Amino acid sequence: MERNEVFDLALGFVTETSENIFLTGKAGTGKTTFLKYLKDHCAKNMVVAAPTGVAAINAGGVTLH
Repeated sequence: MERNEVFDLALGFVTETSENIFLTGKAGTGKTTFLKYLKDHCAKNMVVAAPTGVAAINAGGVTLH
């Protein structure tokens, strides 16, 4: 996995604040990679939800309906 400045900024925001995030972006931009990294490296409780079953399975989360 290649970390960049945006990845590190988002990671810092999640780990250092109590704010929620809405993660969105085009296909292949690293959304699922970021979520998996968070689940493995962040001690906070979190919910990963996705609009489709495939996206939820890929991210290790649940659907929104």
